[in-house]
Amino acid sequence: MILFLCLFSWTAAAFEPAINIVTYHPLGFRVDETEQGQRVRRLLEKIQQLGVKVLILNMRGHMITGKGSEINSVIPESLRPEEEFHIRALAAYAKQLGMDVAFRPILLVVGPKGEFPYTEKGTTWWHGNIEPKDPVSWFNNYFKFHERYMTLAASVGAKWYSVGAEMHSMTSGLGSRKPKWRFGFPDKWVTFIKAAKERLHPSGVAVTYGANFTDQFVLENAKRTWGGELEQWRHDITFKPKNSKETLHQNNMRELWQSLDFLGLDFYRSLGKKTSKYPEAFEDLANHLTVQTRGFAQQIQKSVEQIAQVTGVSKEVGLQEVGYRSVEKCFVSPYHYEGGNEPINYMHQAASWEALLRASTEFGFYGVGIWQVLVDEDTDLLENRGFSPLGKAPVTEVFRRHFIVQ
Repeated sequence: MILFLCLFSWTAAAFEPAINIVTYHPLGFRVDETEQGQRVRRLLEKIQQLGVKVLILNMRGHMITGKGSEINSVIPESLRPEEEFHIRALAAYAKQLGMDVAFRPILLVVGPKGEFPYTEKGTTWWHGNIEPKDPVSWFNNYFKFHERYMTLAASVGAKWYSVGAEMHSMTSGLGSRKPKWRFGFPDKWVTFIKAAKERLHPSGVAVTYGANFTDQFVLENAKRTWGGELEQWRHDITFKPKNSKETLHQNNMRELWQSLDFLGLDFYRSLGKKTSKYPEAFEDLANHLTVQTRGFAQQIQKSVEQIAQVTGVSKEVGLQEVGYRSVEKCFVSPYHYEGGNEPINYMHQAASWEALLRASTEFGFYGVGIWQVLVDEDTDLLENRGFSPLGKAPVTEVFRRHFIVQ
Protein backbone atom coordinates (compact mmCIF):
# COMPACT_ATOMS: atom_id res chain seq x y z
CA MET A 1 0.00 0.00 0.00
CA ILE A 2 2.73 2.47 0.92
CA LEU A 3 4.58 1.72 -2.31
CA PHE A 4 1.46 2.35 -4.37
CA LEU A 5 0.69 5.62 -2.62
CA CYS A 6 4.19 6.82 -3.36
CA LEU A 7 3.78 5.94 -7.02
CA PHE A 8 0.34 7.51 -7.40
CA SER A 9 0.41 10.87 -9.17
CA TRP A 10 -2.24 13.12 -10.63
CA THR A 11 -1.58 14.76 -13.95
CA ALA A 12 -4.43 16.39 -15.80
CA ALA A 13 -4.73 15.66 -19.49
CA ALA A 14 -6.33 18.09 -21.90
CA PHE A 15 -9.03 20.50 -20.70
CA GLU A 16 -11.70 18.35 -19.07
CA PRO A 17 -15.36 19.41 -19.35
CA ALA A 18 -17.57 18.07 -16.55
CA ILE A 19 -21.13 18.52 -15.36
CA ASN A 20 -22.69 18.09 -11.92
CA ILE A 21 -25.79 15.92 -11.78
CA VAL A 22 -28.19 15.92 -8.83
CA THR A 23 -31.17 13.89 -7.67
CA TYR A 24 -33.56 14.46 -4.77
CA HIS A 25 -34.88 10.90 -4.88
CA PRO A 26 -33.16 8.07 -2.97
CA LEU A 27 -32.84 5.99 -6.14
CA GLY A 28 -32.77 8.80 -8.69
CA PHE A 29 -29.37 7.93 -10.18
CA ARG A 30 -30.65 5.03 -12.29
CA VAL A 31 -30.60 4.03 -15.95
CA ASP A 32 -33.08 1.13 -16.00
CA GLU A 33 -36.42 0.90 -17.82
CA THR A 34 -38.39 2.86 -15.22
CA GLU A 35 -39.64 6.32 -16.14
CA GLN A 36 -36.83 7.85 -14.09
CA GLY A 37 -34.23 5.55 -15.65
CA GLN A 38 -35.31 6.44 -19.18
CA ARG A 39 -35.21 10.14 -18.30
CA VAL A 40 -31.70 9.84 -16.88
CA ARG A 41 -30.47 8.00 -19.99
CA ARG A 42 -31.93 10.71 -22.23
CA LEU A 43 -30.30 13.46 -20.15
CA LEU A 44 -26.92 11.70 -20.11
CA GLU A 45 -27.02 11.32 -23.88
CA LYS A 46 -27.70 15.04 -24.25
CA ILE A 47 -24.90 15.82 -21.81
CA GLN A 48 -22.51 13.67 -23.84
CA GLN A 49 -23.50 15.57 -26.99
CA LEU A 50 -22.17 18.76 -25.38
CA GLY A 51 -18.69 17.24 -25.30
CA VAL A 52 -18.72 16.59 -21.54
CA LYS A 53 -16.15 14.02 -20.39
CA VAL A 54 -16.95 13.63 -16.68
CA LEU A 55 -20.24 13.25 -14.79
CA ILE A 56 -19.94 14.58 -11.25
CA LEU A 57 -22.38 12.72 -8.99
CA ASN A 58 -23.57 14.80 -6.04
CA MET A 59 -24.80 12.62 -3.16
CA ARG A 60 -26.33 14.38 -0.18
CA GLY A 61 -25.80 14.13 3.55
CA HIS A 62 -27.54 16.05 6.33
CA MET A 63 -25.81 17.65 9.30
CA ILE A 64 -28.32 18.19 12.10
CA THR A 65 -28.03 21.86 13.21
CA GLY A 66 -24.98 24.06 12.71
CA LYS A 67 -23.31 23.03 15.96
CA GLY A 68 -24.17 19.35 16.11
CA SER A 69 -22.13 16.26 15.28
CA GLU A 70 -24.88 14.09 13.81
CA ILE A 71 -24.41 13.49 10.08
CA ASN A 72 -26.68 11.17 8.11
CA SER A 73 -26.97 10.12 4.50
CA VAL A 74 -30.32 11.09 2.99
CA ILE A 75 -30.55 7.49 1.76
CA PRO A 76 -32.33 5.20 4.25
CA GLU A 77 -30.11 2.30 5.27
CA SER A 78 -32.53 -0.22 3.77
CA LEU A 79 -32.15 1.38 0.32
CA ARG A 80 -28.37 1.77 0.27
CA PRO A 81 -27.57 -1.54 -1.47
CA GLU A 82 -30.09 -0.65 -4.18
CA GLU A 83 -28.65 2.86 -4.51
CA GLU A 84 -25.17 1.39 -4.99
CA PHE A 85 -26.47 -1.05 -7.62
CA HIS A 86 -28.03 1.78 -9.63
CA ILE A 87 -24.95 4.02 -9.35
CA ARG A 88 -22.78 1.18 -10.67
CA ALA A 89 -25.16 0.78 -13.59
CA LEU A 90 -25.12 4.54 -14.24
CA ALA A 91 -21.31 4.58 -14.20
CA ALA A 92 -21.24 1.71 -16.71
CA TYR A 93 -23.75 3.50 -18.94
CA ALA A 94 -21.67 6.68 -18.79
CA LYS A 95 -18.61 4.66 -19.85
CA GLN A 96 -20.54 3.39 -22.87
CA LEU A 97 -21.15 7.03 -23.81
CA GLY A 98 -17.46 7.87 -23.39
CA MET A 99 -17.75 9.64 -20.03
CA ASP A 100 -16.09 9.01 -16.67
CA VAL A 101 -17.76 9.61 -13.32
CA ALA A 102 -16.52 11.55 -10.30
CA PHE A 103 -17.96 11.45 -6.78
CA ARG A 104 -18.76 14.64 -4.88
CA PRO A 105 -20.79 13.92 -1.71
CA ILE A 106 -22.09 17.21 -0.33
CA LEU A 107 -23.31 18.21 3.13
CA LEU A 108 -26.42 20.25 3.85
CA VAL A 109 -27.31 21.68 7.26
CA VAL A 110 -30.87 21.00 8.41
CA GLY A 111 -32.79 21.63 11.61
CA PRO A 112 -33.84 19.02 14.18
CA LYS A 113 -37.02 18.39 12.19
CA GLY A 114 -35.37 18.57 8.79
CA GLU A 115 -35.90 22.32 8.31
CA PHE A 116 -33.98 23.67 5.33
CA PRO A 117 -32.56 26.23 5.16
CA TYR A 118 -32.08 26.20 8.92
CA THR A 119 -31.96 29.50 10.82
CA GLU A 120 -31.30 29.59 14.55
CA LYS A 121 -31.05 32.75 16.66
CA GLY A 122 -30.54 34.90 13.59
CA THR A 123 -27.86 32.68 12.04
CA THR A 124 -28.62 30.81 8.83
CA TRP A 125 -26.44 27.72 8.93
CA TRP A 126 -24.85 26.20 5.88
CA HIS A 127 -21.83 23.97 5.34
CA GLY A 128 -19.46 26.96 5.04
CA ASN A 129 -20.07 28.38 8.54
CA ILE A 130 -20.74 25.32 10.74
CA GLU A 131 -19.32 25.22 14.28
CA PRO A 132 -19.64 21.69 15.70
CA LYS A 133 -19.27 21.61 19.48
CA ASP A 134 -17.55 18.22 19.28
CA PRO A 135 -15.20 18.31 16.26
CA VAL A 136 -13.81 14.82 16.94
CA SER A 137 -17.27 13.23 16.78
CA TRP A 138 -18.13 15.41 13.80
CA PHE A 139 -15.15 14.16 11.77
CA ASN A 140 -15.82 10.55 12.76
CA ASN A 141 -19.43 10.82 11.57
CA TYR A 142 -18.44 12.74 8.46
CA PHE A 143 -16.03 9.97 7.52
CA LYS A 144 -18.71 7.31 8.06
CA PHE A 145 -20.94 9.22 5.63
CA HIS A 146 -18.15 9.27 3.04
CA GLU A 147 -16.68 5.81 3.51
CA ARG A 148 -19.45 3.94 1.69
CA TYR A 149 -19.16 6.26 -1.29
CA MET A 150 -15.37 5.92 -1.30
CA THR A 151 -15.74 2.15 -1.59
CA LEU A 152 -18.27 2.60 -4.39
CA ALA A 153 -16.07 5.14 -6.22
CA ALA A 154 -13.13 2.74 -6.10
CA SER A 155 -15.25 -0.14 -7.38
CA VAL A 156 -16.43 1.78 -10.47
CA GLY A 157 -13.04 3.37 -11.21
CA ALA A 158 -14.14 6.95 -10.65
CA LYS A 159 -11.95 9.72 -12.08
CA TRP A 160 -11.73 11.55 -8.77
CA TYR A 161 -13.36 11.86 -5.36
CA SER A 162 -14.06 15.09 -3.48
CA VAL A 163 -13.87 14.86 0.31
CA GLY A 164 -15.77 18.12 0.75
CA ALA A 165 -16.84 21.40 -0.76
CA GLU A 166 -17.01 24.96 0.55
CA MET A 167 -16.45 23.94 4.18
CA HIS A 168 -14.59 27.12 4.99
CA SER A 169 -15.06 27.13 8.76
CA MET A 170 -13.83 23.55 9.04
CA THR A 171 -10.72 23.78 6.83
CA SER A 172 -8.88 27.06 7.41
CA GLY A 173 -11.41 28.59 9.75
CA LEU A 174 -12.95 32.00 9.12
CA GLY A 175 -9.88 34.06 10.01
CA SER A 176 -10.02 37.58 11.37
CA ARG A 177 -13.53 37.93 9.98
CA LYS A 178 -14.73 35.80 12.91
CA PRO A 179 -12.07 35.64 15.65
CA LYS A 180 -14.09 33.14 17.74
CA TRP A 181 -13.75 30.67 14.85
CA ARG A 182 -10.38 31.90 13.60
CA PHE A 183 -8.90 28.43 13.10
CA GLY A 184 -10.43 25.39 11.49
CA PHE A 185 -9.15 21.83 11.66
CA PRO A 186 -6.65 21.31 8.84
CA ASP A 187 -4.86 18.59 10.82
CA LYS A 188 -8.04 16.52 10.96
CA TRP A 189 -8.53 16.98 7.22
CA VAL A 190 -5.02 15.65 6.63
CA THR A 191 -5.91 12.51 8.58
CA PHE A 192 -9.21 12.26 6.70
CA ILE A 193 -7.51 12.58 3.30
CA LYS A 194 -4.87 9.99 4.22
CA ALA A 195 -7.64 7.49 5.01
CA ALA A 196 -9.43 8.42 1.77
CA LYS A 197 -6.28 7.81 -0.27
CA GLU A 198 -5.83 4.38 1.31
CA ARG A 199 -9.25 3.44 -0.05
CA LEU A 200 -9.09 5.24 -3.39
CA HIS A 201 -5.51 5.37 -4.69
CA PRO A 202 -5.23 1.59 -5.27
CA SER A 203 -8.04 1.98 -7.83
CA GLY A 204 -6.44 5.05 -9.40
CA VAL A 205 -9.00 7.50 -7.99
CA ALA A 206 -7.60 10.97 -7.26
CA VAL A 207 -8.57 12.75 -4.02
CA THR A 208 -9.51 16.42 -4.02
CA TYR A 209 -11.39 19.12 -2.11
CA GLY A 210 -13.49 21.98 -3.48
CA ALA A 211 -12.62 25.31 -1.85
CA ASN A 212 -14.93 28.26 -2.20
CA PHE A 213 -13.88 31.15 -4.45
CA THR A 214 -16.66 33.64 -3.95
CA ASP A 215 -17.59 37.20 -3.02
CA GLN A 216 -16.52 36.90 0.61
CA PHE A 217 -13.57 38.74 2.07
CA VAL A 218 -10.48 37.85 4.06
CA LEU A 219 -9.07 40.45 6.43
CA GLU A 220 -5.35 41.09 5.98
CA ASN A 221 -3.89 43.90 8.09
CA ALA A 222 -7.38 45.45 8.28
CA LYS A 223 -7.73 45.31 4.49
CA ARG A 224 -10.25 43.16 2.65
CA THR A 225 -9.18 40.64 0.01
CA TRP A 226 -12.14 39.13 -1.81
CA GLY A 227 -12.13 35.47 -2.75
CA GLY A 228 -13.54 33.47 0.14
CA GLU A 229 -11.99 30.20 1.26
CA LEU A 230 -9.23 30.12 -1.37
CA GLU A 231 -7.91 33.48 -0.22
CA GLN A 232 -8.10 32.40 3.44
CA TRP A 233 -6.01 29.35 2.54
CA ARG A 234 -3.50 31.53 0.68
CA HIS A 235 -3.28 33.93 3.63
CA ASP A 236 -2.90 31.22 6.27
CA ILE A 237 -0.30 29.30 4.27
CA THR A 238 1.86 32.33 3.39
CA PHE A 239 1.54 34.88 6.23
CA LYS A 240 4.15 35.44 8.96
CA PRO A 241 2.91 33.80 12.18
CA LYS A 242 2.98 35.84 15.38
CA ASN A 243 2.78 33.01 17.91
CA SER A 244 3.06 29.25 18.30
CA LYS A 245 -0.66 28.69 17.69
CA GLU A 246 -0.50 30.50 14.36
CA THR A 247 2.68 28.59 13.44
CA LEU A 248 1.01 25.25 14.17
CA HIS A 249 -2.04 26.26 12.15
CA GLN A 250 0.13 27.34 9.23
CA ASN A 251 2.07 24.08 9.24
CA ASN A 252 -1.19 22.13 9.27
CA MET A 253 -2.60 24.21 6.41
CA ARG A 254 0.54 23.60 4.36
CA GLU A 255 0.22 19.87 5.00
CA LEU A 256 -3.43 20.01 3.93
CA TRP A 257 -2.42 21.67 0.67
CA GLN A 258 0.28 19.08 0.08
CA SER A 259 -2.08 16.17 0.78
CA LEU A 260 -4.48 16.91 -2.10
CA ASP A 261 -3.93 15.33 -5.50
CA PHE A 262 -5.30 18.52 -7.07
CA LEU A 263 -7.31 21.53 -5.93
CA GLY A 264 -10.94 22.02 -6.83
CA LEU A 265 -12.66 25.39 -6.68
CA ASP A 266 -16.33 26.33 -6.48
CA PHE A 267 -16.30 29.56 -8.52
CA TYR A 268 -19.06 32.04 -7.71
CA ARG A 269 -17.94 35.62 -8.38
CA SER A 270 -20.14 38.46 -9.53
CA LEU A 271 -19.17 39.63 -13.00
CA GLY A 272 -21.01 42.92 -12.72
CA LYS A 273 -23.52 45.05 -10.83
CA LYS A 274 -27.29 44.71 -10.92
CA THR A 275 -27.79 48.42 -11.61
CA SER A 276 -25.37 48.54 -14.56
CA LYS A 277 -26.39 48.42 -18.20
CA TYR A 278 -24.86 45.78 -20.43
CA PRO A 279 -24.34 45.26 -24.18
CA GLU A 280 -27.30 43.68 -25.92
CA ALA A 281 -25.38 41.64 -28.50
CA PHE A 282 -23.94 38.26 -27.46
CA GLU A 283 -20.36 38.86 -28.58
CA ASP A 284 -20.23 42.35 -27.05
CA LEU A 285 -21.59 41.08 -23.73
CA ALA A 286 -19.23 38.09 -23.72
CA ASN A 287 -16.26 40.40 -24.36
CA HIS A 288 -17.40 42.69 -21.55
CA LEU A 289 -17.74 39.82 -19.06
CA THR A 290 -14.45 38.25 -20.14
CA VAL A 291 -12.59 41.22 -18.65
CA GLN A 292 -13.95 40.14 -15.26
CA THR A 293 -13.41 36.39 -15.67
CA ARG A 294 -9.82 36.95 -16.78
CA GLY A 295 -9.23 39.09 -13.71
CA PHE A 296 -10.57 36.39 -11.41
CA ALA A 297 -8.59 33.67 -13.20
CA GLN A 298 -5.45 35.74 -12.79
CA GLN A 299 -6.23 36.15 -9.07
CA ILE A 300 -6.55 32.37 -8.70
CA GLN A 301 -3.30 31.85 -10.58
CA LYS A 302 -1.41 34.32 -8.37
CA SER A 303 -2.80 32.86 -5.14
CA VAL A 304 -1.95 29.29 -6.15
CA GLU A 305 1.55 30.36 -7.24
CA GLN A 306 2.14 32.05 -3.86
CA ILE A 307 1.09 28.88 -2.06
CA ALA A 308 3.29 26.74 -4.31
CA GLN A 309 6.26 29.00 -3.69
CA VAL A 310 6.19 28.65 0.11
CA THR A 311 5.20 24.96 0.19
CA GLY A 312 7.35 23.80 -2.70
CA VAL A 313 4.33 21.94 -4.09
CA SER A 314 2.39 22.99 -7.19
CA LYS A 315 -1.19 21.85 -7.76
CA GLU A 316 -3.42 21.49 -10.78
CA VAL A 317 -6.56 23.61 -10.35
CA GLY A 318 -9.99 22.82 -11.71
CA LEU A 319 -13.35 24.53 -11.26
CA GLN A 320 -15.54 21.79 -9.81
CA GLU A 321 -18.65 23.91 -9.60
CA VAL A 322 -19.64 26.99 -11.60
CA GLY A 323 -23.21 27.92 -12.39
CA TYR A 324 -25.22 30.61 -14.15
CA ARG A 325 -29.00 30.51 -14.18
CA SER A 326 -31.03 31.07 -17.35
CA VAL A 327 -32.14 34.56 -16.35
CA GLU A 328 -31.38 38.18 -17.08
CA LYS A 329 -28.12 39.34 -15.46
CA CYS A 330 -27.37 35.83 -14.18
CA PHE A 331 -23.73 36.91 -14.02
CA VAL A 332 -24.57 39.21 -11.09
CA SER A 333 -24.53 37.27 -7.80
CA PRO A 334 -24.51 33.88 -9.57
CA TYR A 335 -24.59 32.12 -6.19
CA HIS A 336 -28.29 32.99 -5.83
CA TYR A 337 -30.01 29.65 -6.11
CA GLU A 338 -33.20 28.54 -7.89
CA GLY A 339 -36.23 30.77 -7.45
CA GLY A 340 -37.24 34.32 -8.19
CA ASN A 341 -39.14 35.73 -11.12
CA GLU A 342 -36.38 37.31 -13.18
CA PRO A 343 -36.99 37.31 -16.94
CA ILE A 344 -35.66 34.22 -18.70
CA ASN A 345 -32.59 35.07 -20.78
CA TYR A 346 -30.62 32.25 -22.38
CA MET A 347 -28.30 34.69 -24.13
CA HIS A 348 -27.10 36.14 -20.82
CA GLN A 349 -26.43 32.61 -19.57
CA ALA A 350 -24.55 31.77 -22.77
CA ALA A 351 -22.44 34.95 -22.63
CA SER A 352 -21.52 34.24 -19.00
CA TRP A 353 -20.31 30.78 -19.91
CA GLU A 354 -18.43 32.06 -22.96
CA ALA A 355 -16.54 34.49 -20.74
CA LEU A 356 -15.83 31.88 -18.08
CA LEU A 357 -14.59 29.26 -20.53
CA ARG A 358 -12.31 31.71 -22.33
CA ALA A 359 -10.56 32.55 -19.07
CA SER A 360 -10.44 28.93 -17.89
CA THR A 361 -8.58 27.73 -20.96
CA GLU A 362 -6.33 30.79 -21.19
CA PHE A 363 -5.14 30.37 -17.60
CA GLY A 364 -4.69 26.61 -17.78
CA PHE A 365 -7.40 25.28 -15.49
CA TYR A 366 -7.65 21.56 -16.08
CA GLY A 367 -11.45 21.60 -16.33
CA VAL A 368 -14.82 23.10 -15.46
CA GLY A 369 -17.73 21.46 -13.64
CA ILE A 370 -21.04 22.90 -14.85
CA TRP A 371 -23.70 23.36 -12.18
CA GLN A 372 -26.10 21.50 -12.67
CA VAL A 373 -28.56 19.07 -14.25
CA LEU A 374 -31.35 17.87 -11.97
CA VAL A 375 -32.12 14.41 -13.33
CA ASP A 376 -35.55 14.22 -11.66
CA GLU A 377 -37.25 16.62 -14.08
CA ASP A 378 -37.66 17.12 -17.82
CA THR A 379 -35.85 20.46 -17.73
CA ASP A 380 -34.37 19.73 -21.16
CA LEU A 381 -37.87 19.86 -22.66
CA LEU A 382 -39.39 22.84 -20.85
CA GLU A 383 -38.49 26.53 -20.75
CA ASN A 384 -37.05 27.28 -17.31
CA ARG A 385 -34.89 29.63 -15.23
CA GLY A 386 -32.60 26.90 -13.89
CA PHE A 387 -28.87 26.29 -14.19
CA SER A 388 -29.12 23.40 -16.64
CA PRO A 389 -27.87 24.13 -20.18
CA LEU A 390 -29.88 21.31 -21.75
CA GLY A 391 -32.51 22.33 -24.27
CA LYS A 392 -31.16 25.90 -24.43
CA ALA A 393 -29.62 26.43 -27.85
CA PRO A 394 -27.50 29.54 -27.12
CA VAL A 395 -25.86 27.82 -24.15
CA THR A 396 -25.36 24.39 -25.71
CA GLU A 397 -23.76 26.05 -28.72
CA VAL A 398 -21.15 27.66 -26.45
CA PHE A 399 -20.33 24.37 -24.77
CA ARG A 400 -20.08 22.42 -28.00
CA ARG A 401 -17.76 25.03 -29.50
CA HIS A 402 -15.43 24.87 -26.48
CA PHE A 403 -15.68 21.19 -25.60
CA ILE A 404 -15.76 19.36 -28.91
CA VAL A 405 -12.49 19.25 -30.80
CA GLN A 406 -13.28 19.94 -34.43
